[in-house]
Amino acid sequence: MRRGLVLACLLGCAGTADDTVTLAFAPDPGAPGSERYLCFGFDAGLLGGADIAGIALVPATGPVTLHHVALFASTDDFADGPIDCLTMPDTAVPLNVWATGGGDLVLPRDLALAVPPATRRLIVQTHALRIADGPPATRALTLSPRRDAMVRAGWLPLRAPTPAIAPHTRARSSASCLVAAELHVISSWPHMHRIGSEFHGTIARVAATDPLVDVVPYDFETQHSYSIDAIAAPGDTIDTECVWENTTDTTVLPGPEIDQEMCGQSLIAWPVEAAHCS
Repeated sequence: MRRGLVLACLLGCAGTADDTVTLAFAPDPGAPGSERYLCFGFDAGLLGGADIAGIALVPATGPVTLHHVALFASTDDFADGPIDCLTMPDTAVPLNVWATGGGDLVLPRDLALAVPPATRRLIVQTHALRIADGPPATRALTLSPRRDAMVRAGWLPLRAPTPAIAPHTRARSSASCLVAAELHVISSWPHMHRIGSEFHGTIARVAATDPLVDVVPYDFETQHSYSIDAIAAPGDTIDTECVWENTTDTTVLPGPEIDQEMCGQSLIAWPVEAAHCS
């Protein structure tokens, strides 16, 4: 059973600003069969000091596919790229992630993703896989700036530890995020890799546990964001649980590659000042 609505237009498709910012990139991981994390840097001044109301990935086909595209904001300099970026700079604040099977992000008119003050560079991180020979296609993120949002939201990444998963075994892992101030959760993006079987996100309260999102079965090829309408109070925990089913003859190790495993969910929540774990 799946609980939660796919985030096609978050809380309704309200209009966004007329001006858009385009960040174009063409990742090339190398020889066929290779995969790399490649990053591209852009001048944050393109936003004109605005926050972000919407993010769309311009589709393209070709010999390089993308497992995910993530957008970060950094107060430090960052090269134009492409450069390898398996590890992001400490100053890189996540803003959004598009993954296989995902859609565009469109926020309602009174809400925007907060771009941190003094941001100098926008960073596009790509997890690129080459499946054939040939030149890589140019792709782009289009950003819709918003300067008049009444509410500023933040991207809250939550992670659980990932074990080494033995052949022909079932494994699970969970972690909790303690909420320090009232937090309004409006979306969840669950994330695992190829042997992910189930995902469960909940809010654990003093007297009850409320579901955020249940994805059963989990499908690596359709990594949706799910619309949420929930409030976590101070002292509540937001819990992340992953279940894996390793049907292969090989131990699957934790790691960032698609044949390794991960466990997490990323929330969009407001106010941005409360979007963190205490």
